[in-house]
Amino acid sequence: MLHVLSSNGCLHIPGCKEQTKTSEIIEFQPSKVYVAAVDNKGQPLDSMVEVGSAVKKGSLLGVRKDFSLPVYSPVSGKVTQIVKKRSPLLNRPVNYLEIENDKLNKKETLKKLKKNPTKEDVVNKLKEGGIVGLGGAGFPSFIKYSTKEKIDTILINAIECEPFLTTDYIIGAKEDLSNMLEAVKILLDVFDIQRCVIGIKKENHEMITNISQEVEKFGDTRISLAIVKSVYPAGWERALIKMALKREYKTLPSECGVIVNNLQTVISMGRLFFHGETISTRLITVSGEVNHPANIRLPYGTLVSDILEAVGGVKVDRAVVINGGPMTGKPYMNGDIPTTVQANAITVLKPKKVNTLPCLRCGECTAHCPANLQPCEINFATARGDYERAYKLNALSCVECGLCSYVCPSNIEVSEGVAKAKLMVRLKVAINKK
Repeated sequence: MLHVLSSNGCLHIPGCKEQTKTSEIIEFQPSKVYVAAVDNKGQPLDSMVEVGSAVKKGSLLGVRKDFSLPVYSPVSGKVTQIVKKRSPLLNRPVNYLEIENDKLNKKETLKKLKKNPTKEDVVNKLKEGGIVGLGGAGFPSFIKYSTKEKIDTILINAIECEPFLTTDYIIGAKEDLSNMLEAVKILLDVFDIQRCVIGIKKENHEMITNISQEVEKFGDTRISLAIVKSVYPAGWERALIKMALKREYKTLPSECGVIVNNLQTVISMGRLFFHGETISTRLITVSGEVNHPANIRLPYGTLVSDILEAVGGVKVDRAVVINGGPMTGKPYMNGDIPTTVQANAITVLKPKKVNTLPCLRCGECTAHCPANLQPCEINFATARGDYERAYKLNALSCVECGLCSYVCPSNIEVSEGVAKAKLMVRLKVAINKK
């Protein structure tokens, strides 16, 4: 691909985090939750629990075919029926297990990680626990630690650069992180990794203070902080690795000796290793045009409508309800959609009418693209059906950060166009073509 410009992807955008940055965490238990009865490719779970079964928080519901990952119940209660709900991952209706929540919080735990574990023990425990990335992607953690590459750095991503989101901040600023640090120590020791670096934005002073104190108290000199600029998208792992470690890679972070984990992911590892707990609840930010913005800890599988009701409903007659934040999130079609285990926010915004003008070829989208793409050229190629050209322009490397749409003076939804290009390239151009 031709790189006409090289971008640092550095742009300070309004954080809009004031609504929930200082708020207390609210605990919420819905009357019912809904857990997908299919994997992320739409295939039915193996060994799925039967309707009518009593379950506890942490009971096995089935096993995903795509990664052979177990799926655990987020609540205690009873599996009442299988219903159709729209999946935010597959963007179509699929079968869901409806679980009536008895709100008794009865737990079922796994065995703790054995003392003096081997690499195989840790990888197997991560897989058994169903640990996935909680920063939004939901990628299985055991695969990252199964790499054959030589890893010298674990990079914990606590940047949370998406506007409105404050869950990582609240946890990093106010909660006890001793279990997380113990989990880091195990990872460093078992996988013979030299250091762990925790990436934090420089504006998050309370978070920096708390984590620094926790690290100093823990006393492992292999763990340190990297304070980075408050720019978007610093939370994208490629950008964070470049900013915090001065390294670059082609395809995967492991190529430059790095494994990246979200802050909440490593916390979940600690709960698994030392308490046998699987992921059942998520802390999510609910903000924007709602009556009582809050950070809410709730079971995954809670309906969007129930969550909005828990914060007093929306403040406007018409609203756009987004799964995630405004830059990378996608609108929910309705409130009858369950949250996923990796969902980290619901953002409610007023619809905004804009006048879209023809592309000025100003180059702003290219200048600001953190992946060094030419978004407008990709859009032009796709509009004329030239998917070979879109492929050569490296459309598949787009991370859909939304920055190109944000900076476009013509108000063109550039990011949406490139996302469509990616889909069409996958359908029409062989992935292995060079």
